[in-house]
Amino acid sequence: MRLFLALLIVISTNGLADDKPLLTWYITNWPPAFILDGPRKGQGYADRIISILESELPGYQHKRIFLPYPRLLKYIERGEEGCYPTNVYEEKANYGVTSVPHVLVSGHNIYIHKENKDKFPSLQEVSLASLLNNPELKLGVRGDLEFGEILSPILKSHKNDAHLFTRSGQDLVDGLVKMLHRKRIDYFIEYNFVMAFAVNKIGANMDDFIEIPMIENKKEFIRGTVECPNTPWGRDIISKINKIAITSRSTGKLRDLNEGWFISPANKHHYWDKYQTLILDIKE
Repeated sequence: MRLFLALLIVISTNGLADDKPLLTWYITNWPPAFILDGPRKGQGYADRIISILESELPGYQHKRIFLPYPRLLKYIERGEEGCYPTNVYEEKANYGVTSVPHVLVSGHNIYIHKENKDKFPSLQEVSLASLLNNPELKLGVRGDLEFGEILSPILKSHKNDAHLFTRSGQDLVDGLVKMLHRKRIDYFIEYNFVMAFAVNKIGANMDDFIEIPMIENKKEFIRGTVECPNTPWGRDIISKINKIAITSRSTGKLRDLNEGWFISPANKHHYWDKYQTLILDIKE
């Protein structure tokens, strides 16, 4: 009799789960937003955003599926019922409909090995253009030279310089951080959270490096948002997410996520002021 009742409860519970509408989350290969393998699998900041929203949306049956980034954007654009947890927030969404911003990332910084600090004119802030004009300093950088509308033109104007080392391939960030750690390059450009992830991955310590803001992009910030298709279904999901995010990014788990992932020595003195104006003050 007890076994029968236990089976009945399981069947009933499964039936209730099946009755819930499906909410599909798109994940893609972009560490450390999504971490698809290794000891930290599923612990990327975008993985965490999905988990936070799943816990706050118990009325849905949640499913995560992997798609290449260009394909998931096409799915959103054509109205497929699925959402991406951390696209770039713009005043006007490019592909679907977006939530209020929930993530704030400061622009790229320069990283140097602490033992090379005397090679640099300042540890408070530096001009990338001035550094690139010094042939004695070797920059290691991603081969595409795509670092946003401010930095990319500066880098591309030096693309043929012998002291600009470019790297491509699957391990390009890890490889460049290893080169910096071994002092085979003098400086490196990256986001603070990507740098921290790569340093941890190669078994080094952030204390071995110094982070220096660049004069050219020190006012640059990037905001993250949830993006869903611009359909009645998508707009309904975004409406629910907005109600969650407005509270959570102020005092809850989304604020904790930003603090844990995106604050570093270079931005800690002004991050929360920017967070107020660029994140919390946006309420629709």
